[in-house]
Order: sequence, then C-alpha cells, then structure tokens
Amino acid sequence: MERTNLLQRPYSAYDRKEVGPDSEVLKVGKGTAGGEYLRRFWQPFAFTSEFTDVPMAVRILSEDLVAFKDGQGNYGLLERRCSHRGASLEFGKVQERGMRCCYHGWHFDVDGRILDIPGDSSGLKNRICQGAYPVHEYKGLLFAYMGPPDKKPAFPLYDVLEREPGTQFRRKDVAPCNWLQIRENETDPMHISQLHCGLFGIQFTEVFSQIPVGLQWFETSIGVMYAGTFRWKDKVYVRTNDLIMPNLTRVAGIEDAEGEVFNDIRGGSTNWVVPIDDYNSMTIGWRDIEPEVEIPGAAAYLDRQRKGGAEVLSTAGNIDTQTGNRSYQERQRAPGDWDAFVSQGPMTIHGREHLVASDRGVIMFRKMLKAGMEAVQAGKDPFGVVLADQARSVIRTHARNTVLSIPKATSEREDKDACGRVARWYVDALREHRFENDTQPSAKRLDEIREQAVKVFNGEKIAAA
Repeated sequence: MERTNLLQRPYSAYDRKEVGPDSEVLKVGKGTAGGEYLRRFWQPFAFTSEFTDVPMAVRILSEDLVAFKDGQGNYGLLERRCSHRGASLEFGKVQERGMRCCYHGWHFDVDGRILDIPGDSSGLKNRICQGAYPVHEYKGLLFAYMGPPDKKPAFPLYDVLEREPGTQFRRKDVAPCNWLQIRENETDPMHISQLHCGLFGIQFTEVFSQIPVGLQWFETSIGVMYAGTFRWKDKVYVRTNDLIMPNLTRVAGIEDAEGEVFNDIRGGSTNWVVPIDDYNSMTIGWRDIEPEVEIPGAAAYLDRQRKGGAEVLSTAGNIDTQTGNRSYQERQRAPGDWDAFVSQGPMTIHGREHLVASDRGVIMFRKMLKAGMEAVQAGKDPFGVVLADQARSVIRTHARNTVLSIPKATSEREDKDACGRVARWYVDALREHRFENDTQPSAKRLDEIREQAVKVFNGEKIAAA
C-alpha cells in the first residue's frame, strides 16, 4: 500500500501526494484477494419475507445473480444471465420446480441443472448447467456460499441467535461505499463519545458522552473483541462488542449505567456487512427486541425503561444514524454512522490515514483480514471458517453489558487504574466463558460477583470466578 506524504506546515494542501486505495484488501470480485477470501464464508443476501412469485435480482460480491423460491419451497441462486442467449433471468417464470427463462423457456432447477430445453432433442441439457450457488436458510435469512465447491464450510451457529429472544427486528440497508469502511466502525468505540454523544448532542445515553477510562482490544477465538470501560458516578460500566471474522458483528445493547446488571446479553444487534461490489454494500441482520426480564437485585436500563413505560433505545440511538434517509441538512446538524463512513468516498484510501492508539481495533482487524487472504492464497482454510467436523457446534460470543456499584478510588489516576483492573478481570473471565451461567444472576450471585469485583478494584487477589 502506497502512503501519502506528511503535511507538517499550515496551508499545505497543495503539497499533498495523491495515492490510491488499497485494492488488494478492498476489492471483492472473483479472483481478487479480498473476493476469494470472502467467498470462503456463507454470506447473507435476503430475507425469506422478501420473496414473491417472481424472481429477485441480486448483486453480491460483484456478481449479478437472480434468486427465487420455487413452488416446492426450494430457494435458488443462479447467474442472472441465461446460459442460452443471455436474457436476464430476473424476468423468468418461477415453476413448481425451478424456473424458466422468459426468452426461450429454458428450464433450470435450483442447483443450475437444465431440466428442459423446448424444441431441442440434442441432449444439450444433460451436458451443461446454468451457474448456481448453494443457499442456506436460517431463521428467515438466506445465505449463499460462493466459493470453491470442495471448500464449502459448515454453517456457523452463534449462541446469541440460537437462544430464544422475545422478537427480532430485521434490518437491511444499502450504502454507496466499500464494505470495510462500514465494518471497521464497530471496532472503533472512541467515535461514540464524539459523533453520537458529544459534538451533536446525546444520541444514545449520557454515559456514552464520556471518553472511556479504558479501551482494550483482544483477539478472540472468533475475531476481535473490544472492551470499553466507563466510570459513571458510583458505577463501573464495562461494555464488550464482537467483530466476528470476516464481516459479522454482535453489538451489546444500550445501557445508561444508572443501575446494576451483570453479563447482560439482551437488547443487542447482530449484522453482517456484505459487499454488493467494490463501491456498494449491504448491512443485513437483526436487532433484539426483548421483553422485560426480572433479575432480582439488578436494574438494567432495559428493565427500568420498560417498567416506566418508556422507549428502549436501539443500538442505533434515538435518530436514524445508519442510513441516509434523513435530509442533507438534518444529517449535517446531527450526522450519524452512515455519514461518517459514506463520506470517506466509494472506496476509502488507507494511505492517507494517520492512525492513533484508539484505532488499535481497526489495525487488528485489517491484520486479521490480510492473514485470512494470505491463507486462502496459500491453499489453506482461513481463520473463522467452520469446518465439517465442527458442524452444529454453537459458537460463543462476548458482547455484553456489565454495570457494578463500586465507589471511586481516592484519586482520578488510582480510579482509572482500578477500573482497568476490573475490566481485565471481567474480560479474561468472559473469554474463558467462566460466567457462562451468569447472564441472569440471582441477587445473591450478583452480590458475590460484586464482592469479587471490589476486591479486584482494590488490587486484592481472588480465586477464579
């Protein structure tokens, strides 16, 4: 990657050396390093509720495809251009089995086999196929595998999706920019205090207006996790989020840190950023909308809001921060994530960046992406692929909210260090799944956990949780 020069004097824009995007990482077409890497994973592309009795044009990873549901309830994903004379199959006719091209009626099954060629007796239908990709349906979301057939992985199952939340709100948004500049947003907790809860008012809750007293990033068994630690009044608040390789995130729900809660998995969101092509992307997934859960001795933001009949803020805040649906004037006066990542341009230029300590998560993510691309180029399985012998194993995630009552230390410096100790203790236990049974602790268990946390805060050694 070519880097620009440093500008070290005022009014020096003329001196700027122009450089281009990091194409090796950012391009997603077939045959590119990034494209071949992403093709080794199941990629979501549509909700089952979007399907009607006509085919759906789909563009994903720079390929033009058509998706459909036939009369037998089977889903197909075919190359959009008919293998006969190139008419688009988006105008085809869905059949009881498969679909027919609108032009000459060639009949394709969901796997691309040709079932019938009207007026042809040469046997050609048995010698060629229409290009097709496997489709997997999971909880109303359709996934495609677009990589080498002999490398097809098992479908991943995540704990937050295998559990039984109250309901889930479906999300599918399109943005005119490269996928990576959207996904990197989730490894960047520092932007919350400025973009969401600082310069333009409070879009989430007031605690997020504070710059965290501690930010930590960790490589995990599934990707990158960050832990943001806040001192809020007499509470220590630790919020953890997951970036799951290569393009999935689990974001913890909104908290206000006014009550206590431990290891709370509720109210979060799970979404993928899928490249449409090099310059357009789709964010697709779910946000949890869960009923109030009575946890004796705890008073999470979610529960207090519900009890008071008030709205529970989503992970997108109190305005539409994730799309460009608001007017330009509104977005200038209160911009959101969409404005930040789209305004970087259709394909951002890494060579013009100047990264700092709070960008460590971005650096880690890019490093892991490049390692995955190199693995694929070397003929190996990239990190994060679920192999056949791991099928049906539930993958544990780490996105949580934890708020504990711990009085402040005598000085600001001591308090910051002590909050950091609590965060490291909690994150270590989380990564080792030592609190697996404590997502809804009893009042007695919450007291035990708080007692341990206070000892850690005070620098005392404790037994494993």
